[in-house]
Amino acid sequence: MLSTREEEQSHWLSRGILFGKNRILQVIITAFTLIWIYLAIKPYSRYDWVLENLLIWAAVVFLAVMYRFFRFSNLSYLLIAIFLYLHAVGAHYSYNENIVDVWMKQLFHAKRDNFDRVVHFSYGLLLAYPLREALKVWTKLGNAWLNVLTCMIILATGAFYELIEMWVAMIVAPEIGTLFLGTQGDPWDSQHDMELALYGSILAMVVAAVVRRIRLNAYPHS
Repeated sequence: MLSTREEEQSHWLSRGILFGKNRILQVIITAFTLIWIYLAIKPYSRYDWVLENLLIWAAVVFLAVMYRFFRFSNLSYLLIAIFLYLHAVGAHYSYNENIVDVWMKQLFHAKRDNFDRVVHFSYGLLLAYPLREALKVWTKLGNAWLNVLTCMIILATGAFYELIEMWVAMIVAPEIGTLFLGTQGDPWDSQHDMELALYGSILAMVVAAVVRRIRLNAYPHS
């Protein structure tokens, strides 16, 4: 059974603040839109840019439609926006060498471009908390099972995305399949991507649990 406070949190998350009064969310959307427009100018490959942005457009439409029925916290919207921003950067450069890759090659002496690895890790790290937030409202699971289910869903959706990439590369754009997939000659690229997403989600759940414990210790009667 949910406590009175948890019921209040669930009610707030399911209704939230009206968009017209949510200044923080308006700032998040405005900032992301401006950055996205900038990154839409002269991408490395316009065709690949369109394919990569299909995910962003689908996510924006989904969140806009869901806002009438379910509203995330502003923290979750910020985390989602950061992830979509990282994906927009990858779409602009077609996940080829960019400033992050240059920095990582110098720091870790890496031979391959690793920005795609960063994005897959960020998928778990940044989207696990919003997912858990939704599951907390939609299910009656306890904290431990919420954390486990969140990580499982991140892993499952990460694997499904790898399948989507394969299908798109084979059906829609076989001529740029290697560019779109960004495997860079790594036969275990898909497995590493799923692995990093899982690690990111586990780290996010650990951080969330620690913060929750600190808050409970600081405000035991809240």
